[in-house]
Amino acid sequence: MRMSGSVNAFCNGGLTSVKVELNNPKAASMLLNFPPTPRRQSDQAAGNLSDGLLARREASSLMDVLGMFSFTEVSPPLQKALTDPLILIGTFSYLLLAPLLRRSPLVDTRKGAYKRCMIAYNTLMAVYSLGCFLVTTIALGWDYGYGGWLRALTGDKVVELYTNTCPSPVWESTLFVWAAKSFYYSKYVEYLDTAWLVLKGKPVSFLQTFHHFGAPWDVYLGLALKNEGLWIFMFLNAFIHTLMYTYYGLTAAGYRIPFKPLMTIMQLFQFCCGFTIVWEYIYIPCFRADQGMVFSWAFNYFYVGTVLLLFMHFFYMDNFQKRQKASAGTKKKAI
Repeated sequence: MRMSGSVNAFCNGGLTSVKVELNNPKAASMLLNFPPTPRRQSDQAAGNLSDGLLARREASSLMDVLGMFSFTEVSPPLQKALTDPLILIGTFSYLLLAPLLRRSPLVDTRKGAYKRCMIAYNTLMAVYSLGCFLVTTIALGWDYGYGGWLRALTGDKVVELYTNTCPSPVWESTLFVWAAKSFYYSKYVEYLDTAWLVLKGKPVSFLQTFHHFGAPWDVYLGLALKNEGLWIFMFLNAFIHTLMYTYYGLTAAGYRIPFKPLMTIMQLFQFCCGFTIVWEYIYIPCFRADQGMVFSWAFNYFYVGTVLLLFMHFFYMDNFQKRQKASAGTKKKAI
């Protein structure tokens, strides 16, 4: 098999067009410094490589990327996504959850209130999160062979990421779509995180409210607008939530585990990793030509970026500000 493709290379300070002909795609991949990945057709592979290089050159500056948002009209798919009654009712109803529960007779400030319910809830969410994480890895082919039987059962093939194909092949995977839809609905179930705080008479922070209000939107936009990058949120968040709900389940059961700062650090790590990985999608030609996908991509940066700043503030206040106040109180007593 022969593959021919044109690449752009910098030579003697100028941009020169160089034509290369190689006997196999793997060699071309090594020359172009791209990881060798299987393609459906050799001509598609050559097109993806050259398109990818061209897109990187064209969107190399931040101003170029910001220029991609200068759409003159809102596309029908985006209009439909932003006016869907389910997401609007579901998320804005959340804003009424705390005020309504706080005025109900269900509030119980006694120590150990709702203990069994919280243990059961955290256990179920930990099990679900682990299942979502595993199914996502199987759909993406990162299962080291243990999930082959499940792909065979659903008739799925391992999906390929970061291709210049829109909609992405991930939306043809039954496993991925199942995981994505369940992940979306799980964000409504997670409203119970807030409900438990209110029912136990504890305050609800702005971080808590913003985080749970925006999460369904972030996932929903990925689903409705066919944003392949949704896998990043699913993969990282499901893994972190497996550990987080396990931790809170154990603490609800009465175990004292000094891992609370570690949980926050892992959340921060999740956001930073996601920021880095999802950026590459803006370089894919068909992705950045689609208004809906670009909007979903931009919303993800706005939402996750805001949550990242709020978590950083929370981490500082919870781990450093408290210690400073405690230290100042000790000095006053000594005086």
